[in-house]
Amino acid sequence: MCGRLNVSSGPLTILFMDMVSQPYPGDDRHNLAPTELVPVLRATALGNLEAVTMRWWLTPYWSKEMSTRYSMFNAKAETLATSAAFKEPLARRRCVVPVAGFYEWAKQDERKLPYYIRPQTDDGMLLAGLWDRWRNGAETLESFTIVTTAAHPALAFVHNRQPALLTRDEGRRWVDLQQDVRTLQRELLVPRLPVPLSVIPVSTYVNNSRNEGARCIEPVARTIELAVAAAA
Repeated sequence: MCGRLNVSSGPLTILFMDMVSQPYPGDDRHNLAPTELVPVLRATALGNLEAVTMRWWLTPYWSKEMSTRYSMFNAKAETLATSAAFKEPLARRRCVVPVAGFYEWAKQDERKLPYYIRPQTDDGMLLAGLWDRWRNGAETLESFTIVTTAAHPALAFVHNRQPALLTRDEGRRWVDLQQDVRTLQRELLVPRLPVPLSVIPVSTYVNNSRNEGARCIEPVARTIELAVAAAA
């Protein structure tokens, strides 16, 4: 599962300059939640990358209404090809979601303890996503979902699911519609850690999505460092 993001201009400007030669176009949000707007990257008709702001909660093009009735902010990698909502975006509308980091909550007794997970280098990272375009008369909505896999064993102490993490070269492959989808699924949508990660215990201040600012990512205990790890 991936239900909260940090999208901060410091690390993300480095990433956006590398990927699309422009500064990060969004606002600094340390505690961004589903249904909010996020800049994502996708391929143009010419095969170049472009930054587009989309709503984080996918609404399929065929949906009768723009609803949050079903949990469409994440999409399980194992069922993408058979899902009515995700199989066409998997084939035709793939994107990457640049983030400074993301949050997960570990169950401990009756409590859920938050962890902030970020790359060890402060230059952002990419999550695999799918997007779609919904229309209702003159109204148009572009929205996306984050693809998740089973957690790699090194990260499973936090949660049993994780976002599909990508390097920058892998992100370019993921959005390239000339790539074979089954190969991408087999190589990229598996439990792995393609970049070194810092797993940082943070305070329950982040539990409330209305809380913002750098306090969300301040450590409250020792940071756990995870090395690059191939698929389990």
